[in-house]
Amino acid sequence: MPRTVRIRLLWHKQAQFAGYLLAEQLGLARARGVEIICQGIDFTCGPIEAVLTGAADMAVASPSHILESRKPRDLSLVLAIQQQSPLVYPVRRDAGIATPADLAGRRVGVWPGGEDLELRFMLATTGLSPDAVTRVPMNDTVPAFLEGRIDSAQMTAYHELHEVEAALGQDAITVFTAATLGCSLLKDGLVVSRTLIGEDPATVQAVVDAVLEGWTIAFDNPDRAVAACRAARPDIDEAHHRAQLADIRALSLVGAARVRGLGYPDPEHVARAAAAMAAVGEPVDAAVAAGVVDLRFWSAAPSENRQSEWP
Repeated sequence: MPRTVRIRLLWHKQAQFAGYLLAEQLGLARARGVEIICQGIDFTCGPIEAVLTGAADMAVASPSHILESRKPRDLSLVLAIQQQSPLVYPVRRDAGIATPADLAGRRVGVWPGGEDLELRFMLATTGLSPDAVTRVPMNDTVPAFLEGRIDSAQMTAYHELHEVEAALGQDAITVFTAATLGCSLLKDGLVVSRTLIGEDPATVQAVVDAVLEGWTIAFDNPDRAVAACRAARPDIDEAHHRAQLADIRALSLVGAARVRGLGYPDPEHVARAAAAMAAVGEPVDAAVAAGVVDLRFWSAAPSENRQSEWP
């Protein structure tokens, strides 16, 4: 019998996770005795907590999630598909907010469960304390922004921002990014418990290989990837899946992926997350941060799925 590996996603199934969905649907780890099951988000138990409690075997999560967790020493980052932060912070152009520093005294929508480290890092970089802005937790930041109940909101460039642009028009908003301040933080990576790594490294390797193969297929053959996304989420139209996949591709085939290869879990991402926590007054042990990345599985994956040359 194959071993089932449950991967808890950071959000609902969509093109953001196309490579994982392909690995699951095509059974890309089955020849190695592993069956991958992708689990959509559960708001009662976040991805990292799901791994720590055994509700999932792996999770799509970020270095920040690891460092902010209750047991960072129990977790390892083994892949990083996206190499740039996808987060954006739109404001209305008529709101009198010209720079991120102008958010002082304003209300900003954030996702619940400690998802706002990048925003707090961005504010600290502008000289603001996190308390200078009222952070309002909400699962969906778009309606509140469109209705004027908040002045800005944490959104992704591949999903919520498109909804805002469609509703208001691109000319009606200004979009802030942490990258302009040198403080963007990686969002999606593959996180594994160190217990599983110690007990069954062959299974971890099989999943890493399958996920990298899935993403290689997704970026080489978007039609195939969109079909997998449609199978997982038929309630989302094809155009939306296709546009989101294109955005994810742009976030993934840059930086370390162009230099080292697809999925490279760059320790620099962890270092930046640690710097962010220090900047907001929540420093982490340097030894803990230095031990987060485990490069062994990416390094041992088939070279054809770690390519750095992409059109």
